[in-house]
Amino acid sequence: MLTLLTLLLSAAEPGLDHLTLSERNLLQSAVHTQHSFQIIERYFEQCQNVKEYQRIGSPDLQQHRSAIEAKLNISYQEFLFANQHAESWQQLQPRDAVKTTECSDTELYQQYIDQYEIQRFALEIATPLTKPLLTNPSASQDQQNQLSLLQGYLQRSSTVAIATVSDRQQLSAIEQANFLHLDYKSRYIFRIKQGWRNIAPRYMGMHVQINEQDLGKYEGDWLIFLDQQRQFISATPVKNATAFIKDLGLSDWQIDNNGNLQRRN
Repeated sequence: MLTLLTLLLSAAEPGLDHLTLSERNLLQSAVHTQHSFQIIERYFEQCQNVKEYQRIGSPDLQQHRSAIEAKLNISYQEFLFANQHAESWQQLQPRDAVKTTECSDTELYQQYIDQYEIQRFALEIATPLTKPLLTNPSASQDQQNQLSLLQGYLQRSSTVAIATVSDRQQLSAIEQANFLHLDYKSRYIFRIKQGWRNIAPRYMGMHVQINEQDLGKYEGDWLIFLDQQRQFISATPVKNATAFIKDLGLSDWQIDNNGNLQRRN
């Protein structure tokens, strides 16, 4: 378990207005460097058995991690969490579409490597942040009550997971039959992304029935609690439970976009 050193995101999520233009550019540089690192990581994982990829290699995680921590004055885990969940950080993400991975295209892979090296070098020579990047406000009574409530759900839960709302029409008929109960009629379902304790199914019905007009109210990531029968104990938006999730620490398992289960060591 990680101790709650900082409140990464609160129910009223801090923006980036407290940063100067140069500080904002530094943060964007770190976000872009992380984006390139993740592309290379996925590319290398798929193609690492090809001799040419073994020769080229991939960036060192510790060196990458140290560069981000040294410049932003936060832990790498805090950076990853905010990079994934903070709405205000999403405007800093690269806009260019990622090209399809082809192991035969080593030139493209080398281009990604070169781009990453330039980005990391720019990050390493930049002036570090001196002001707190993530605010640490005193928790209000409402926040304390919410945290206590979530801790109570945790004690009753067999599975805790982070999920996002998806359209069931994107599933094949076989997938719907395998994952969804026959009586579940709603068009929208949860796609499980990662979690703690027991492993949840890749797809499952939501805790409420919604229609297309109400979809906007439910978009984004959700923290769900399930009992031993995989019935809902509770579901709450991730943005309202960030302190609790931070305290949970790294997830025990995750399901990638291809549906593959990956357990933490």
